[in-house]
Amino acid sequence: MQPAIETEPITETRGDDWVWPLALIGDNDVPVDLTGCTFDGAALSWRGGALPLTTVNGRLILGATGELTVTVARADTINVPDGQRARAVIPIIDTLGCRSTLLIIPILVIAP
Repeated sequence: MQPAIETEPITETRGDDWVWPLALIGDNDVPVDLTGCTFDGAALSWRGGALPLTTVNGRLILGATGELTVTVARADTINVPDGQRARAVIPIIDTLGCRSTLLIIPILVIAP
């Protein structure tokens, strides 16, 4: 299993649209091929609640060459309490069925 990659905290305003475009780059600056990978269990979570991040609900958008965009609409972010740290956790299951935690993104939520 690969180690998790934890980013610096992102500050977001409750009630805004949250959009985080990410580019996954592997060895030799080659984009990671996400074809056939799944992200079962990806979620934006906080103490007392969570929002699943899936391609079905449109909160995870996959590009062809390593692009992964997390997008959470303002109608959902209004429910994330401010004053505490939330986090987005994005596990990845590769085409061989190996699961690892791809990213952990801490989010400092502030009031509008």
